[in-house]
Amino acid sequence: MTAEHVVAWDDPVLRFRGAVSLQYGPGWVAPWRVPHQEAALHLPEGGIGRAAMPAGVRVALRTDSRTIGCRYRADPAPRLNGPQEVARLDVVVDGRIIETVELRSDGEDAGFTVAGLPGRTATVELWLPVYHQFRLRALLVDEGSTVAYDGSERPRWVHYGSSVSQGRGARSPARAWPALVAGRAGLDLTSLALGAACCLQPMSARLMRDLPAELLTACVGINVQALGSHSPAAFTSALVGFVATVRERHPTTPFALMSTIVAPDRETVPGPSGLTVVECRARVREAVGLLRRHGDRNLHYIDGLDVFGPREAGAGLLLEPEGLDRLHPGPAGHPVLAERFLAALRRSLCVPVPA
Repeated sequence: MTAEHVVAWDDPVLRFRGAVSLQYGPGWVAPWRVPHQEAALHLPEGGIGRAAMPAGVRVALRTDSRTIGCRYRADPAPRLNGPQEVARLDVVVDGRIIETVELRSDGEDAGFTVAGLPGRTATVELWLPVYHQFRLRALLVDEGSTVAYDGSERPRWVHYGSSVSQGRGARSPARAWPALVAGRAGLDLTSLALGAACCLQPMSARLMRDLPAELLTACVGINVQALGSHSPAAFTSALVGFVATVRERHPTTPFALMSTIVAPDRETVPGPSGLTVVECRARVREAVGLLRRHGDRNLHYIDGLDVFGPREAGAGLLLEPEGLDRLHPGPAGHPVLAERFLAALRRSLCVPVPA
């Protein structure tokens, strides 16, 4: 057995990319995607646990170790409609997934070790599970190996959305569609996607406003339709106000708003407030057009059906089987959504087009 060197949970060599805040407890650290001290202000009606699920968060360091180990605690996922989420973690070395680990998720301490690292100095990232709260206790590297802080920088991308953006249905965390887009476009992702809680809350707009970003995106509509959080007219007004709040500190940052991807069982079905998914798309387009006519030329509309539409649903790329409310891309659907979304960003010049 290889001797191990312990990198403690609070060692400053660790970088939590994509985390908005870090919560410290006795012998552990947990990344959050809102300021954890004020989580109840963001989600006063519940659902706070979604903000503690580290979707898009990765623990990064530089090391020449040939193995990487992890001691952790992962809580159970909430009960969901359709296939249940399994706690998985991706070990990524210099941008390449070398292993996907299935985690224990019963709220008890556990650990794993992955071999096959190159043995030269490389950037190692642990992509944390998207639907399970996670506490890191320590990382383990080979005795005598070096560890260093990953100080590399990329353009920062902040994305807001629902469970579709949180990563529901992805094969593993680094294979969720926002993670794939970030990898292919060379972006540093911070995900503000909260399943069943993407209703254009003012606190979410304030958080998005206050985070540093070179690219802003959002996918909105499905939670508004399903939960009835806004009447038709109020949805347009809320979206205009959301963008206006973000623009207070990001006046010219490229900002793309995508409407809901295909929802075969909801397209023309009124939600609690009377909104259908078809109308939600029309109102997102309307809000973007209104803001552009008032001078926001760096705001762009992406039609969700162009990114993931009826053809993809018919090809079996959705997570939920026939007979259930089909909303989320499945494991084979996330790469398709990522490719189309990135292409749309490039068409609007939100991200550079490769030479």
